[in-house]
Amino acid sequence: MDFFEAQDRAKRRTNRLVVLFVFAVLGTIAASYLAACLILSFTPDNELRFSNEAPPTFVWDPQLFGILAAAVVTVVGLASLYKWSQMRHGGSAVAELVGGRRVDLRTTDLRERRLLNVVEEMAIASGVPVPAVYVLENEPGLNAFAAGLTTSDAVVAVTRGTLDKLTRDELQGVIAHEFSHILNGDMRLNVKLTAIVFGILVIGLIGRGILQSLGRGRIRGGGGKNKGGGLALILAAGLAMMIIGYIGYFFGRLIQAAVSRQREFLADASAVQFTRNPTGISGALKKIGGYALGSTMLDRRAAEIGHFFFAQGFRSNFGGLWATHPPLPERIRAVEPRWDGQLFEPPELVDVEKESFSSGAGFAPGAVTREVVPEDPPAPPPRIPFQAAAVVAGIGALTEEHFRNAQALLGALPAAARDATRDAATAVPLVYALLSDSAKPAALDRQFALIAQHSSDADASSARELHHSLATLDPAARLPLLQIALPALRQLDAAALDRFATTLDELVHADGSVTPFEFALQKMLLHQLALAQKPNAAVHFHSFAPLAGDLAIILSVLARADGSGDAGRVTRAFAHGVAQLPLIAGQLALQPAATCTLEQLDSALDRLTASSLPIKQRALTAAAHVVGADGTVTVEEGELYRAIAATLDCPAPQLAG
Repeated sequence: MDFFEAQDRAKRRTNRLVVLFVFAVLGTIAASYLAACLILSFTPDNELRFSNEAPPTFVWDPQLFGILAAAVVTVVGLASLYKWSQMRHGGSAVAELVGGRRVDLRTTDLRERRLLNVVEEMAIASGVPVPAVYVLENEPGLNAFAAGLTTSDAVVAVTRGTLDKLTRDELQGVIAHEFSHILNGDMRLNVKLTAIVFGILVIGLIGRGILQSLGRGRIRGGGGKNKGGGLALILAAGLAMMIIGYIGYFFGRLIQAAVSRQREFLADASAVQFTRNPTGISGALKKIGGYALGSTMLDRRAAEIGHFFFAQGFRSNFGGLWATHPPLPERIRAVEPRWDGQLFEPPELVDVEKESFSSGAGFAPGAVTREVVPEDPPAPPPRIPFQAAAVVAGIGALTEEHFRNAQALLGALPAAARDATRDAATAVPLVYALLSDSAKPAALDRQFALIAQHSSDADASSARELHHSLATLDPAARLPLLQIALPALRQLDAAALDRFATTLDELVHADGSVTPFEFALQKMLLHQLALAQKPNAAVHFHSFAPLAGDLAIILSVLARADGSGDAGRVTRAFAHGVAQLPLIAGQLALQPAATCTLEQLDSALDRLTASSLPIKQRALTAAAHVVGADGTVTVEEGELYRAIAATLDCPAPQLAG
């Protein structure tokens, strides 16, 4: 299943969830009306009467039904909106809601560094922005979750037990499972589920609050002969609301559990496919079954997001009905068919501080901890093989090849550059250094002067130092290095971010022209930082026709991106892309070089970002056929394509080769 199919399936599940929610609300309205009729049948002349003189009578009262329907819809709607508002700021809001602590990117804790390293590997391999990483310090059980509304605001959180008790391979399997949820569009659905279930529950909470207030004597029924009747009416209303609310909550939890369970097997299988190591995730599941605490969460606030977790976080009160995850034996056998049924037997604790990183407990195999400078600069990289169909199929995919490429790339990064990604104060000059032009000393001095003018002298000095460290950096590693720096850059405050964006723009346009790499870096970086702050993106275009002009510009820019100036080659490449858009092929014409600059590409991409997912898929397919018309691309062409995909929120992994 590819990225676009997974996203479409998530959208269909969301639509079904909305239908189920509507039925739940209608059921709540019907139950409320019946309860009101029952209560009112005992209150002739507004006075309670408990006798058997006449049985309760139910008469259709449109006015009463309308009042109750409006009240239920208002209460449920406002409650759901309230819960949504708590989580609409993205994955960080969810992690902090359950007590998560953000891992310092400069941490010296070896377990935390190992976790950061695994998350970075997964992000580089799958092409998504590196998520922020959180640890639930007070949770000794083995569990984890991914949360967010888009790939740009996603976070990965693990419990302290997961950090302490899992080997690197097992941790890798768990994180790969969570990345599957990120890529399959499950995170946004999880947030909607949480808001919906809370909206249904709130009626029961109101009823319980009324009963508790009566018990504490905070509600009085007035004086005289009506006092007893008033209290009885309040008691009956509170009891009815609590029963109705919790009945709705019961079915809401059933919906939550059913939606969650069906995704876990797919995420497990994706993790195995990604790492090619079934013992990693099966080992983690066996440890959950072997340790006494298992995957249990102690913080009751985490119950609201039980369907987010890697494993069952809470005991199901109704057998398997409320279970958000399949039974452990079923999940283990799905990835390890010959499992003998034996779970993990806890040994004495492993001291990871004394384990060798090369043994699999620490960083990726081949990771370097010091910078190695070769005697001679590396030769210019050859053109990269590029098959359009395979590249599009690889968008958002979890593959072993991408994973191994990511490990090798991270292991070869200069230590100074890798360290600079760990803090916002050094990540900013690192980005400036990536834009520095070492081929032109005069231009280089001018760029550092611009940094000092628009940012600070300290940033200019740091950028100059990092520029020397990047001298041996493989050009193909520039965008992945940027991905690793994203978590630190997200921590910039509004003023610092505005200053950073201004300086970035000055550097890109310092020499009066913009290269494909400069465009790719600026566009990808600023788009993903903006999306992390405001993860809700509206869809305005559902057909190709309004976007024909924008698509023509995108395909024209890509056709001319190789810089060969060969008119025949440009025309053929453009035609390859147009063939993938048959519905509007007649409206697409190759644009003159003067009218299809990278500035026009920027505007066209902004409009295409607001299109539906099927349009984005066809646009990326057409773009891939233009870029790879001859079966190969340069590094800069590949970076430009990845930047376009990232701007459309479709994660394209690092190109092989």
